[in-house]
Amino acid sequence: MRAIKIDVVKKQVYEIEISKGLNPIYEAIGCDIFCCPVTWDNQDTIYADDEALLKEDVEGCFSFPDFNYPIVGNALILGTDDMGESVDAKSSVEELQQKIIWGNKEVAERCNENYTDKNLNTK
Repeated sequence: MRAIKIDVVKKQVYEIEISKGLNPIYEAIGCDIFCCPVTWDNQDTIYADDEALLKEDVEGCFSFPDFNYPIVGNALILGTDDMGESVDAKSSVEELQQKIIWGNKEVAERCNENYTDKNLNTK
C-alpha cells in the first residue's frame, strides 16, 4: 500500500510501501499507539503517535498552513475508503513538501510542556 512518511528527524517527506494492518503503521511511525488527528478532503488521513506529547525524547514536529496546532513526532499518511479502511495515499509527496512547516526539537518540547502542564493542572 502506498503511504507517505513524514520524518521529523530528517525533515523529509517521502513515499513508502507498507502492508495492510495495524503493525506496519506502528512500525512506520515508531509508536505503540496512534491517532488520526486529520483527514483531508481527498480522504487522506494522518496517522501520528498518540503518546508523542508524553515522551521525553521528542525529536521534532510539523504542521501545515491550515492546522491550528503542530503534530509532534513522525507520521504516516494513508488514504481512506468509504468503509474506513486504509488504502493508497492520494496526496503527492511534492505537494506536501511545499506546504509542510517543520518544528525543531525545541518547538516539540514546548508542545510537550504545554500539554503536560494543561493536563496536570486540572482543578
